[in-house]
Amino acid sequence: MGDGGDFVSFAGKFVEPKRPGGWLDPGPYGCLGAGLGAAIAARIARPSSQVVLLYGDGAAGMSLMDVDTLVRHNLPVVMIVGNNSAWGLEKGPMQWLYGYDVAADLAPQTRYDQVVTALGGGGELVTDPKDIGPAIDRAFASGIPYLVNIMTDVNAAYPRATTGI
Repeated sequence: MGDGGDFVSFAGKFVEPKRPGGWLDPGPYGCLGAGLGAAIAARIARPSSQVVLLYGDGAAGMSLMDVDTLVRHNLPVVMIVGNNSAWGLEKGPMQWLYGYDVAADLAPQTRYDQVVTALGGGGELVTDPKDIGPAIDRAFASGIPYLVNIMTDVNAAYPRATTGI
């Protein structure tokens, strides 16, 4: 499932669900922050399935405290954050339309992985693309709620043909 803007837009282009109900995202109106609640429900409804939540960093900031629920109820979910330190779905179009952006930056390189660790789960920071696969393998092998915090390039925005206006 996905919870985010640019990061989830990229995922929607490349992630192919294996069966109906295998992918959930915030939709065109971006109900950000709902992903972790959906991941909790998915883990309970399908306890033998792998549950992965692809998070944008803005969406992670809205609901990451709910990892406490995952930990208390022993619900292993793998969370992958695409961390570009921005509201990427807004930043790019503002720059394109106006030549500048307003209120589109988040704190640089926020350690969302450390939030999950502090709540009793696991996590790690990834800054090199070659380390992504091994980090995801460790996340699944851990058997606990685990967040892989991947630093991404804010300038690698989702390619749009329109601004949505």
